Amino acid sequence: MKHLLPDSALSVEMLPHVGDRNAIFKFAMTFDGYEHYGSFEAAAQKARERSRSTLPEVRNELFLSARASRHRDDDHFIDVYAELLPFFKEHIGKAKQ
Repeated sequence: MKHLLPDSALSVEMLPHVGDRNAIFKFAMTFDGYEHYGSFEAAAQKARERSRSTLPEVRNELFLSARASRHRDDDHFIDVYAELLPFFKEHIGKAKQ
């Protein structure tokens, strides 16, 4: 069962700690890039661009990274989250102003 959250429901306080693997994965799954961009291919292309200029772009990049890590059975998505965290804070902060 999906537990998707709209961008408007996010707050900076909801962002998981970088060391909390399970919370990061759960947070990543609150967005569905396939649904948002219309297909796996479109979501993957958007993530490869690494634009990071909007909250959906940042959420999509984490979502796809978490999905890939699940398939590879690794924790690379944690590093991606750490890299994206400043962008999450920036975009969520702007949305709340």
